[in-house]
Amino acid sequence: MEIEFGWTADGADWASASAQRARSTSTDGPAGEDDGAPDARLGPRGLVALLQGRLALTHPPVEQAVRIAQTMRLVGEIIAERKGAGAGGDQRSATRDDTEEFWPERSFAVDPWSTAAHLLRLRDASIEAGWGAPDPVHRLPARLAAVRDLEHRAVVGMPGTSGDGGRPASLSPGPADDLRDVIITLTELDSLGASWPLGIDTITLAEYPTALPGLWPRLFELLDAAGVCLRHAGTGPQQAPDLEVVQCLDEWSAADVAARFLSASASPDPTESDQVPLSVLATTDTTVLDRALHRRGMPALGAVDPSTDRAHHQVLGLFLDVATAPVDVHQLAALLDLRVLPGMHRDDEPIGLVPASVRRELLRALTREPGIGPAWRDALARLEEKAASAPAETRDRERRALEAARGIDRLVSEPLPADGLLPGAVADRLGLLTERLRAVARGEGDLLTSLGQVTALREVLGMLEPGVPLTRRTLQQVIDACGGAGRSPLARAEVAPWAVTTRPAQLHAEGGTVLWWGPAEDALPSPMLWDPDEVQTLEEFGARLLPPAQESALHVGAALRALRGASRLIAVLPGRRLETAPSPSGLLTHLESAAGRSAKDRLSPAQLVDGATWSLAGRSLPVRTPELQELTTQQLTSRSAGHRLDHLLPERMSYTQAQALLECPHRWVLEYALGIRPAQVASLPTGPRMIGTLVHAVVETLVDERMDPGLGGTSLEPPDPRRIGEVFDALVPQLASELDLPGRAFERTEVRDRAVRSLRELFAGLADAGLRVTGTESGFSRPLTLQLAGGPREVVFGGSRDLDAQDADGHPTVIDLKWSFSRTRYGDLFDTGEAIQLASYAWSLAEDPDSPAGADHPADVGYFLLRSGEFVSANPSLDTHRRAPMDVPDAWRRLVEGVQMRLDEIAGGTVALGCRQLLEAADIPADAEYRARQKAVATQRDLARAEGGILVEDHCARGDYAQLCLLTGGN
Repeated sequence: MEIEFGWTADGADWASASAQRARSTSTDGPAGEDDGAPDARLGPRGLVALLQGRLALTHPPVEQAVRIAQTMRLVGEIIAERKGAGAGGDQRSATRDDTEEFWPERSFAVDPWSTAAHLLRLRDASIEAGWGAPDPVHRLPARLAAVRDLEHRAVVGMPGTSGDGGRPASLSPGPADDLRDVIITLTELDSLGASWPLGIDTITLAEYPTALPGLWPRLFELLDAAGVCLRHAGTGPQQAPDLEVVQCLDEWSAADVAARFLSASASPDPTESDQVPLSVLATTDTTVLDRALHRRGMPALGAVDPSTDRAHHQVLGLFLDVATAPVDVHQLAALLDLRVLPGMHRDDEPIGLVPASVRRELLRALTREPGIGPAWRDALARLEEKAASAPAETRDRERRALEAARGIDRLVSEPLPADGLLPGAVADRLGLLTERLRAVARGEGDLLTSLGQVTALREVLGMLEPGVPLTRRTLQQVIDACGGAGRSPLARAEVAPWAVTTRPAQLHAEGGTVLWWGPAEDALPSPMLWDPDEVQTLEEFGARLLPPAQESALHVGAALRALRGASRLIAVLPGRRLETAPSPSGLLTHLESAAGRSAKDRLSPAQLVDGATWSLAGRSLPVRTPELQELTTQQLTSRSAGHRLDHLLPERMSYTQAQALLECPHRWVLEYALGIRPAQVASLPTGPRMIGTLVHAVVETLVDERMDPGLGGTSLEPPDPRRIGEVFDALVPQLASELDLPGRAFERTEVRDRAVRSLRELFAGLADAGLRVTGTESGFSRPLTLQLAGGPREVVFGGSRDLDAQDADGHPTVIDLKWSFSRTRYGDLFDTGEAIQLASYAWSLAEDPDSPAGADHPADVGYFLLRSGEFVSANPSLDTHRRAPMDVPDAWRRLVEGVQMRLDEIAGGTVALGCRQLLEAADIPADAEYRARQKAVATQRDLARAEGGILVEDHCARGDYAQLCLLTGGN
């Protein structure tokens, strides 16, 4: 076997070497002539792995996270032992001064995982350098003393094995240990004079052994003694290849240049052989280039960067976030909604971690109540009922869905305490995740990767001290270490007439052509940095260190040798990528300098076109200039269906629907008539909406507690502030659980204090006005006849009133509760007679046969602003602003007439974009400043009021329908 070894060749494919050897053996030449074509191209890791196999030293792969966990436990034992030795002076070692501080002790107390990871990296670097840890009698620099203590305590070996003296293995081997084991074995064979068939005839070295660091010169010395022929590959080509550099403005234009080059035909040249290879060096993500290639019917390169944002790499962290108290309902919703696989068939919805029926029910519950409360339990009850009544053919599926729902419920009903994340308890919670992943995996590689991450995490947790709780930060670090980055689904190999590589040193151009996509800053590995005292100590005990600059030179030299091996090099620079200008490539700058060029000599895409021909580096293809097209953008204010839309007319309506219809009929059609709404996971209440719902529920609970049928309502005595606070605290986990999350304590306290003060003012103000509360969230459903152009149409108008009250004479009052940052908006609506929500509430009472209110004597109406604790009412006992009574019948008339007009338009086939009509009427752009918009809206409201109508300001631009209403994006 012949091997080509390069310090930076790890990751190079064997196929290129094998193909090169096949070509060389097929060419005519003297029999037995050796042209040096290798069987394999290997780097340091590859050569060690090969030698491990030949020397029977292989072992199962080891996750780095497992080794860090083992180190973390060993460091903890060292610290505990030193503290014990300090407490009992007679136990102190005579060979070590335990009064000296253990170097990582203080940082270990703050961040044990990172400290253990860094100490392990120091330990591995010192071993690979050839350092032999001395006895404790030698005084060492602090970091090396810590490495020595770790090395003396650790027993290297796979879990379940034993080392010298029968001590159980406590640290799994890493790459440095593998290299050391190979050298130890070869040394023993050499000392015994034994012959062991390595199966390696020749190793061609890209670098001289003496130029390599650490144990590597010794390894090649032992291989030479074992009969392996070592030879140097030489310095390689010294002259730079023919170089063409194309500088583009952005990634898209660069992708066109590269795709055109790969798709263009080479110009006929009898001096060139058809066997000249073409290689693509993709040092930048090729997602955009792959799309350009696919548009031309060509294979993609597939060199797409891995990412931690893949769905299957989010599962583990998301699952444990949900399993830890306090439960974050937004994370819970994200877990329920997480889709991990495409559907079985093209039109099927993607497959989630939990069954679709469970996802829908539980997300619906969280949308109603963003917490774990009655709505959540009702959803579970519906799932239980569905499983119990399912027919035989679907019973098993429904029962499996129910078990999944119960598993999620156990997860959030009994979450792990944030300050008590014991490794064993965390590992137990992972059982549910393992079950769900196995249930949906279907042998898919991505989910099998997720299963592997869960397995690795459980293994890591099993190696940590069981009685020492983990912090959330440490647990997240463990998860990150077990997860890594996910492979993109676009990173798939496609058969192509070119070779693809992602690092210059892996090129095997053989005098061919190289297309270099996206030259950027050359990524070099970070060498371990030692201070002068540490360098002296390491070298004193056998280490062989190279200066950092010399180590970097190994990588740069390998890259330049590979690039110089090409006869022609075409570099395409994308310019800005992801809104960032890439850092310049030192390798490209070196090659340009060697060719006597600079950045000023680079070509632009326009310079590649000459008339009807595009050409670059001997390749050309015909092109044409498309005709200029002038695009006109028409600002639509309505859309016509071309036929009647009577089927979209509603049968039921609420105030919320009526308001949306008056604001923007287009949005009403999308949201209510067609049911086009945001996903449930995006509809979870949050912010003012969530807090308003919470405070509404506090009012409802207090009223229910104080309701006295004998009095016909509640007592006039206001509730105690302490009781208000208790009810608030009890309802937060059910209706606003995100307020209990870390970092939200100040906001929670501020909202609680405001709610307590405000609700005290609410009940006290009603009592002072002689108003007794008779109900909260009083539902109503009344028939309403709409006089439409096509004839009368009866709909059911329903909703619920926030707060009903009555005075001593039995006259009703309706109060609508609002949590709002504005202290003037609702007063303005009341004063101008446009508080149509209050008008709808008054109408519902007038239509109630049991209510003393009627059309001639409507109920009193008003607002109570929960955030500021103020009433908006014409009752002077409630509101001291001396407001005139609102004309409730007129407001209701304008509401009904506005609804009728809008529905007539829709039935006729025309759907108005109310949001755009308002902008056109006010002559303001969609992105107008707030003050300008409010001034224009006020003007339009006055005009509508003067004409006997009503204008309700739309909120499409700030809502979920902005793009569908043509307020953002293209038309």
